[in-house]
Amino acid sequence: MNNKILKPQNHLNTTKKKEVDNDMLNFSNTGDASKKYTIVDLFSGVGGLSLGFQQENFKLLLASDIDEKVEETFRKNHPNIPFFKKDIKQLKKKELNQILRNKKVDVLVGGVPCQSFSMAGNRIRTNIDNNLDERHFLFKEFMRIAKILKPKIAIIENVKGILSSHGGKIKETILKDFEKLGYVVDYKILNAADYGVPQLRERVLFVANRINRKNLFPNITHSPERYISVGEALKNIPELNHNLRELSGITLKRVKLIKQGKNWQSLPKELQTKSVHSGAYGRLNSKKPSKTIMTRFDTPTVGYVIHPIEHRTLTVREGARIQTFPDNFEFVGNTSSQNRQVGNAVPPRLSNAIAKQIKLMLN
Repeated sequence: MNNKILKPQNHLNTTKKKEVDNDMLNFSNTGDASKKYTIVDLFSGVGGLSLGFQQENFKLLLASDIDEKVEETFRKNHPNIPFFKKDIKQLKKKELNQILRNKKVDVLVGGVPCQSFSMAGNRIRTNIDNNLDERHFLFKEFMRIAKILKPKIAIIENVKGILSSHGGKIKETILKDFEKLGYVVDYKILNAADYGVPQLRERVLFVANRINRKNLFPNITHSPERYISVGEALKNIPELNHNLRELSGITLKRVKLIKQGKNWQSLPKELQTKSVHSGAYGRLNSKKPSKTIMTRFDTPTVGYVIHPIEHRTLTVREGARIQTFPDNFEFVGNTSSQNRQVGNAVPPRLSNAIAKQIKLMLN
């Protein structure tokens, strides 16, 4: 694969309208618009989790992440919101008081780094023991800040692997830590496609509250027969962050032979490739949701990242569409960094469905 920029094509377009002709990117605001609850976003990435809350009229007081390019993207899209770009261990009570100026925090959210819990990480490639991986214990920093801020509701989002990590001990520790802080906590596995995201993305959500409420999880809005497809999601792609990359050589030869919904296993034997990813060289099916968007979706060997029709991988903007970021949300940095920012994010449409239920709890 080389870096030649291709002229964008819109083979999936069926209309000249600039807007997406489905409701994928429309977020309705519920409840009393004059009532603004507050939120703090830890391990925020570019802010996908808190964005869905902002679309429900929550006021974001602070976001924090250690990645420099993430900070640039966040500030580009949220120029007036404080951003703490340091190791979260350095975010002490003094810094929080200075930034928040004694404002009360209603909701604390965090997408704790998940690579060490994910089967897409090193565990699938080697027999490395992750017992000493400090990312396993970053949720402790979330708990430390929850103890300082005392939010009414606290939310942790992560991959499913966290439930079985260390024989389930990580999950049990999270539950016990919340209970020690006086919270009632529940967790549930959510599939983003059930809430209007054109992607089969399963994540676990921990919801904890100390306001004597039943913990609410989002109501399913899309049954499998009503899932939003990749074909719908990739219509009328704008030019922002939409630079196409040309494939060449044997990579292009392979891609041209792969039909929708198929992968490297459908290739002639002489063109097949050995890969730890069973979905390598996978072409998306325009009539179905995407597989989970990862952090290297411009690389054919990582999974189902080939465009349904064109002989290329997804662009940053197409990945952002599948993640349900608004079309005016701009990603900053080189392509590799932008892909990582998109792939690590919580789909805003999913977080919006979560926010609706959290607002009901607070109301």
